[in-house]
Amino acid sequence: MSGVETAYDKHGTYLGKLADVFGDPTRRGVYRHLRGVSEPLTASEVAEVFGVHRTVARAHLEKLTQLGLVESGTRRRAGGGRPAKTYGLTGERLEIMLPPRRYERLSRLVLRLIDTTVEPAVAAAAAFDLGRAFGAETAAEIAGDDVTSPVRLSPHAVAAWMDDAGYSVTLDDGAKGVLAVDIRNCVYRELADEYPYIVCPFDRGTVCGMLGVKPSAHTQTHSMSAGDEYCRHEFRL
Repeated sequence: MSGVETAYDKHGTYLGKLADVFGDPTRRGVYRHLRGVSEPLTASEVAEVFGVHRTVARAHLEKLTQLGLVESGTRRRAGGGRPAKTYGLTGERLEIMLPPRRYERLSRLVLRLIDTTVEPAVAAAAAFDLGRAFGAETAAEIAGDDVTSPVRLSPHAVAAWMDDAGYSVTLDDGAKGVLAVDIRNCVYRELADEYPYIVCPFDRGTVCGMLGVKPSAHTQTHSMSAGDEYCRHEFRL
């Protein structure tokens, strides 16, 4: 996964393209839908979801492709014949700030400092504790002043916050008393790939803090930084 590097768009050229592509509500919906599926889709499949003609769906998909957020591929048809054209996310991360900010660069430098000066086990434990504190603070902000600490948000409230923050989250009830949280878009993905023993514990701690559970109640079974297609966190509530 790579980021869309956005220099200061002095003349508004790039913003004009964004306005054209994402100004249409159906096109925005198509992009969000592609984020939530596990494999590329054909124009016909997208058309069926949104109730539009196949050529209209294809036009939306091609617009997203021109922006670099979607790429085309092919899929073999069950009955043979010419392969079907498919569309899926490229993994490009779209982030716009005016004027541009360099928070990710600063984060990477701070992580490099931690990596070179702190023992991995100590850094991982501290990152988890920091994430758990952040999660608890966030839960308190969501709950409001009328709720007494410690706050324990419902799984759906946590999922809603994570979706708003840019994660792609689904909830799954596993064994009795176990909640599984699947994440297919990590907002720290690039940093997690470079410093997984720092970033991933922080992320785990954040969710634990929001749910108000102890570290012992959490198990992570899948991780994108380890090569899996998604992260899965299981919580014994």
